[in-house]
Amino acid sequence: MRKSLGRKVYLYFVIIIALILLSVGVTGYWRSSMALESQYEGLLAQIVDNVLHETDLYLKNYERATVSALSSPLVKEALDLPAGSISEFYTSGNVMKSQVFQPLLINNPEISMVYIYGDNGFQVSDFNIHIVPFHYKAFEEYIAQLREESDITGKLRIQDSGFLDGHLTLVRKLGDRTSSSVFKGLMGFELRIGELNTLWKGIRLGESGYFFIVNSRGKILYHPDSSRVGKQLDGSQLQTAEAESDHLFEMPGEPGRVFFARTSSYSGWMLVASMSRSELRMPIAQLRQTTITVGIVTLLLASLLAYRFGQSIIRPVRLLERGMRQTERGQWTQVPLTGSRDEMDRLISSYNTMVRRLEELVERVYESELHNQEHQLKRQLAEFQALQLQINPHFLYNTLEIIICYAVIQKSSEIKDIVRSLSYMLRYSIRTDLEEITLANELKHVLYFMTIMNYRIQRDFEIDVRIPPELLLHNMVRLTLQPLVENVFKHAFPGGIEDAHKITIGARVDNETFLVTVEDNGCGMQPEELLLLMRRLMHSREEKPGGQAGAEGSIGLANVHNRIQMVFGAEYGLSVTSESGRGTIVTIRMPAPQQKTSYRSKSG
Repeated sequence: MRKSLGRKVYLYFVIIIALILLSVGVTGYWRSSMALESQYEGLLAQIVDNVLHETDLYLKNYERATVSALSSPLVKEALDLPAGSISEFYTSGNVMKSQVFQPLLINNPEISMVYIYGDNGFQVSDFNIHIVPFHYKAFEEYIAQLREESDITGKLRIQDSGFLDGHLTLVRKLGDRTSSSVFKGLMGFELRIGELNTLWKGIRLGESGYFFIVNSRGKILYHPDSSRVGKQLDGSQLQTAEAESDHLFEMPGEPGRVFFARTSSYSGWMLVASMSRSELRMPIAQLRQTTITVGIVTLLLASLLAYRFGQSIIRPVRLLERGMRQTERGQWTQVPLTGSRDEMDRLISSYNTMVRRLEELVERVYESELHNQEHQLKRQLAEFQALQLQINPHFLYNTLEIIICYAVIQKSSEIKDIVRSLSYMLRYSIRTDLEEITLANELKHVLYFMTIMNYRIQRDFEIDVRIPPELLLHNMVRLTLQPLVENVFKHAFPGGIEDAHKITIGARVDNETFLVTVEDNGCGMQPEELLLLMRRLMHSREEKPGGQAGAEGSIGLANVHNRIQMVFGAEYGLSVTSESGRGTIVTIRMPAPQQKTSYRSKSG
């Protein structure tokens, strides 16, 4: 299959462009996706930090509220009262409600309840107006439980849950001073979690993102799904969140989502943010899609440009190729310029100049060749005529001697036959025109020769002619058949003519070659004689007319061989096969009628 230069150029351009786009696209996509993922991790960390910061500020505000309450002299006096002073407890409690608790509740409406319980038995509490009927006995048990917890100190502590439903308890122990380690009671707030929910709901993490808050024990304090608030986080999930804190991670039991967790140093709460992995990677997917789309469009545009660029190179090359093929066929074709005025146009211009000069040179060579052919034709004509006129005089002398003998002895019809045959042969032989004759003409010439030959050998010798009638009109060279028959009488029967001797003339067409054979059953030739004869025929054109080749045996085999080659070409002529004691076959090889080439047409 023939390869196309245009396809190769186009394919190479496309491969180079595809490799560049692939390397740039993959590298850009990989670096961008890594940057986006890192950016999203930083964004989640920033959101979590902001939420934790806001939450800590919110809780620290209530710590300041407790400090303002503790700095009140009324609280100190109440905690210093002797145990069992019921009337004084009642009076101090009422005053504390009006002067300490009421301003606190008014300024902080999200506090549903505030209370102080002293070790001396003093207790006072106040409620927001929205509080439903209160269960005091259960509350006293709750206070007793708080007193027993050893980790409650003079700092504000956030309990896992509050006494009231939907509340958190903020509690701290009370001493003589804010820095005292001697505690005389405790103070607490019941804070509505809904207030914190309001604080957290303003933060959005995309369409599928959310965050939730758990305490150090894994209890969910806040979750956008209210049904999960107050429930315990799964143990493996809590361990994973604590172990993978400050990093993106996957939570067990939450496929397709990524999480980011961070713990507050103030409240001890852990805030966990979550986003859908598909949403997190949506910009990356969009980036990938954009990269692929831009890459395909760029590849198509680059392929179009590569095709046009390749065609700008291939089109002039194809024009040159077409012009060269026309020149190979002998049609001197000049290639039109492309008009680009670049290297290809200069190459085409150089090619056209070369074609013009070659055409001029070929015309000169052709004219010179015609001139040489005219001289060669004249030379061959002279040589051909000289070869035709090389008739061995011995045959004429012998014939004339026979005529004289018969004329002296008697008058007879034999003299008439001999003279008539001789006259025909002389007229046929000395004609110098180059017109080709037929096989029938040559056979007639052989017939007249045999008329004379029968008188010479004093016996009737008939030649066996085995030629199909349709071959009798095939053309052949004059004086080619009779010299072969004469050569048989001269060389094949050295002991004289006997009854068993015979000569057979045949003809056939084989592979577009016209073959005429002269076969005898004479003495044949030795191998070295046959080899010498074949060499003489091969080099006969190098010998001058009238040389030895033409002197032996009538006109001679070399003479016949040369004239056949002059007319039909070097691939034709005589071939000889012989076997000692069994005879010789001489074959004339000429072109068949449909491929014949006359001497006149060849020379012209």
